[in-house]
Amino acid sequence: MNDFELDGKLKSVAPPKRSDDYWENFPSQVRVQLHHLRPAAPSHPSGGWQFAWASCAALALILVCAEFHPLQTVSLAITKQDRHFHMELARLDSGLHKLMLNTDGMGYLLTEAN
Repeated sequence: MNDFELDGKLKSVAPPKRSDDYWENFPSQVRVQLHHLRPAAPSHPSGGWQFAWASCAALALILVCAEFHPLQTVSLAITKQDRHFHMELARLDSGLHKLMLNTDGMGYLLTEAN
């Protein structure tokens, strides 16, 4: 049976006869049946505990950040190494590299100037 034949058979069958009373009560019957089929909302007895754990974790994170000052520590390390970094950068800029021709083409060779 193809789609055309099936469509013809479905259209040839008359819909079931229902009384006017049935159609008036139909929406309320559907609502009642849907209400009975609706799953009950799951109860979470540990809902308060989850909030308490999240609050404790947030408080611990704030205390750790306040105690160790990670950004301040990094800033101090960068400041201490700032002079050394600028000295090394000045040495590279002052022509410590030489341009050399090798088998792979042109390249820079970093050497110490003595």
